[in-house]
Amino acid sequence: MLNSLLAHKVAVGRILSVIGATATVMIFEYFFELAWYISVPVGALAYVTMPMLWTELLDSVVLRSQR
Repeated sequence: MLNSLLAHKVAVGRILSVIGATATVMIFEYFFELAWYISVPVGALAYVTMPMLWTELLDSVVLRSQR
């Protein structure tokens, strides 16, 4: 399972970034009741940072599995 995640790390990161950005915009608009001009930049920030977080998570899992 870990090998397949590592092989498709970039594709999974892109999919997670789209899902995370969409969820972030929806949460900020509907639950926090903020305007679109506040929630869209926050969603863009989530879109940019999600692949980085995904890569760091996989790197930490690989380091722990090597021990």
